[in-house]
Amino acid sequence: MNKIVESREIVWCPSNDRLVLIIKENENIIGLNWMQGDELDIFKQGFNYIDEDFTDYFKAVEPYLVHENQIDRINAAIWAYFEYENLKDERENKNNNK
Repeated sequence: MNKIVESREIVWCPSNDRLVLIIKENENIIGLNWMQGDELDIFKQGFNYIDEDFTDYFKAVEPYLVHENQIDRINAAIWAYFEYENLKDERENKNNNK
């Protein structure tokens, strides 16, 4: 019988000024979420769930990220995802204003 171990960890990333939720099944990431800033109580109340869109994005781009440790790969994906969402919003706003 295989034993499944689920872990849930909130990591403070001072160089990126954010909190990151990492949920794993054994060693595989099954869920992520994040919040800019260091307000742990706010994070626990409003961000303590899996952001499925970001988790899917991370799983898609992780093989292409060159950082050595997992939290650095996660943070790189967050920056890229944030920029992607901003560009998408700008394009949608331009199209709505035509």
